[in-house]
Amino acid sequence: MPRKAEADTVREFINTELVDLGVEQDAISADVKFDELDIDSLDVADLMTSIKRDYGVEIPRRDLVGITLGQLVQRIVDEGSAG
Repeated sequence: MPRKAEADTVREFINTELVDLGVEQDAISADVKFDELDIDSLDVADLMTSIKRDYGVEIPRRDLVGITLGQLVQRIVDEGSAG
């Protein structure tokens, strides 16, 4: 059963996942664009799989282009709350 998608929890989850993927903590902020992070496509796939598993939200890779981490968090909260 997916977790309840609350902004603080989702933000912390993504932050932890990105650090585990090798992204520097200093590079992670709500206004950084997702596609500007230094992660490869396999890492992106792993992150999206984790989001789907934990929050029940599926986000296609094409939807990540040009969005900020803050917008990604909000999308997960919105879609996770709707489902």
